[in-house]
Amino acid sequence: MSEYIHGYTIQEQQRLIKQAKYWREKLLLRDFYLSPGEHLLEIGCGVGAVLGVILEAFPNLKVAGIDIEPIQIDYAYKYLDTLGFNNIDLRVGDAVQLPWDDATFDCIYAVWFLEHVSDPKRILEEAYRVLKPGGKIHLIEADYKTKLVWPESPDFEYLWDSLCELLLHANGNPYIGRILGQLLISAGFREVTNTPRTFHHFGSSGSQELHEWVEYINSTIEPTVIQMTRKLGKDLERLKAGLEFWQSIPKQLESASSITVYQASGIR
Repeated sequence: MSEYIHGYTIQEQQRLIKQAKYWREKLLLRDFYLSPGEHLLEIGCGVGAVLGVILEAFPNLKVAGIDIEPIQIDYAYKYLDTLGFNNIDLRVGDAVQLPWDDATFDCIYAVWFLEHVSDPKRILEEAYRVLKPGGKIHLIEADYKTKLVWPESPDFEYLWDSLCELLLHANGNPYIGRILGQLLISAGFREVTNTPRTFHHFGSSGSQELHEWVEYINSTIEPTVIQMTRKLGKDLERLKAGLEFWQSIPKQLESASSITVYQASGIR
């Protein structure tokens, strides 16, 4: 059984909305096109944040979403209604046993989801089943091993390694981005691609992008620190020191941060 390490607080739900907006042009809509009337499913739809981005770009779709947590689906209905989208098929359920018939969807989307699950191949096999012949799947996942930071900090490395360990402890995989292509092939998909997208921000330009990047990553890691101490026995003071270093990155004269995210796709 997998566990969502970020929890289901109102703060986390709001963070997911901000996260989708942050990645809207950078990733979510990059090389992604749908025709009016096509039927899309998002697996692990959470609070509907990504569905909101997609529907704003392609408002004439038929859309469905599934998440294992009822509280997320309730929030998703309310959030999408505020955007003017209220004819959405959102369901509570497990991605390893999707409650739709074979060959239902034209497109399936999953983002920042497979890193949290223990059996991604089984989920992709279910996705294959509910896709129409010729239908396409889109996946987005990071590879936490690709993180680079300058200047280097032992405390931040300790914090980042603890985050990866927490995901592994919860039966997830923080390195799944690099193997999305292999997973899609093993699930039966054809014409599979897995494209690395490296995002690099540096401080000498005075760019607002570095500040926004640091803020985004901080909002993701900071709420998990207590779990690192309770579940993994990590040193709280050292974790806090790692956070302080990370928060200081935009203020340093020479600083930079990179990570690689993978966009994968395949055809049924």
